[in-house]
Amino acid sequence: MNSPFSFLAAAAVAALTFAACESPRARIMADTDQDFVGDRTAGAGTFDRLISEGVEKLLTDHSAAQGGLGKLSIVSLPVENESAEELGDWQEQIYSLLTTSVNRSERYNMISRRFVEAALRETRLRPDQLFLPQYQRQLLEVLEQQGLPVDAMLFPKLTSGTTDAGRGITQRNYGFELALVDVKSGQERMYTTRLRKEYRGQ
Repeated sequence: MNSPFSFLAAAAVAALTFAACESPRARIMADTDQDFVGDRTAGAGTFDRLISEGVEKLLTDHSAAQGGLGKLSIVSLPVENESAEELGDWQEQIYSLLTTSVNRSERYNMISRRFVEAALRETRLRPDQLFLPQYQRQLLEVLEQQGLPVDAMLFPKLTSGTTDAGRGITQRNYGFELALVDVKSGQERMYTTRLRKEYRGQ
């Protein structure tokens, strides 16, 4: 016959098992929580650092060359991914981070991506064609007709290089290249931010 103690012990184990199964597997992160670095891909910490630093340095340089205090409008093209990783939903997040970084500068504002995509559809231009002045002009004219004059065009590109160190350890060097083309002068300014990550057990 089972003793009362055996019954109580079994009930306690069952309760603990149920509690473990019901324990939360997700949580809302506080603003003070650090971004996760990602154990197999770039991740939030990588992109946030690459983009915010690159945009700040590039716009500071461009603003100093422009002089004056007038507001300047920027169009950003889609991110050209030349890295070893698929961007997936990070394509949208990167654009959002770019927009936030540009608008934070106070002197610059980013033209809405919806207008840019509509203009690309109307002109039937690919982003890679816009390095050529004659195609740039076609896109800019469509935006100007919508009351959106453009001062500069931003071409973002993500690259990576991977080193296999053996024993399941790899190093991946990420580069985020930003090319800013002044549409009035045609001058191009470039800035590349780099970040190195170590992966174990890949």
